[in-house]
Amino acid sequence: MSIDFSFLDTFEQKRILIVDDDRFIRGVLDKLLRMIGFESITHAENGDLALEIMDEHAFDLMITDVQMPKVNGLELLKRVRCGESAASRSLNTIVVTALEEEYVLATAMSLDVNGFIQKPFTAPTLIKRLLVAMSESSREAPGFPYAEVKTDFSELTLQGEATAAVSIHDAQRIPRERGDRFTVVSLFQLRPDMQLAEDIKTKNQTVLMPAGFTLTQNRIHRMWELEANLEKTSFKVVGGWTLDKLDLVEDQAVKAA
Repeated sequence: MSIDFSFLDTFEQKRILIVDDDRFIRGVLDKLLRMIGFESITHAENGDLALEIMDEHAFDLMITDVQMPKVNGLELLKRVRCGESAASRSLNTIVVTALEEEYVLATAMSLDVNGFIQKPFTAPTLIKRLLVAMSESSREAPGFPYAEVKTDFSELTLQGEATAAVSIHDAQRIPRERGDRFTVVSLFQLRPDMQLAEDIKTKNQTVLMPAGFTLTQNRIHRMWELEANLEKTSFKVVGGWTLDKLDLVEDQAVKAA
């Protein structure tokens, strides 16, 4: 499965928006991004200000913290995905968070986040996540129920992480026929267009993706990033997949890249 790095040809021209209420974190991110080669970097200290800035300027990537006053990072991403901002609904976005905040991970997954960076982060991790996020194609899914994803921290934490994650994904569940055949595949055999025959959960039983969900390349990238958090690394998918079929899908993905 290949990752398209053709955007590197215009690396320095990419416009990045950093959203974080911590001035120190904004400064660290800015310094690292400029060391990598980015030149057009804008800061916002909260989601509300970020929305105002996006009214005036377009961006290729947003890196946002989660816990912020006024508009938190999840609500900011939700508004972008729902078309409630001037930014493209498919704006590539990286969320900076602690990976133990599993309700945050599940919510961000539901909003098709393009990467996670764990605090405290290192330069190599930032570079790796950045390259993957900017290579992704965030194609909008017509009718995808982003508006139904809960982003209020009081609601999420009061429900409990596992329960909250299930409610987050309810609107994304896709009915499947009883008696469907299924195949067990490993984490790194997951392919776009495979339909999950079981929930993918963390070790603490938080649902990251529900049974019935049809995988996208971006969601598979997120699973790779969260490998250490997963309950297991093999999953049931709908259909009679064989090794030959998996190889065929991989070949097609490489040719399409």
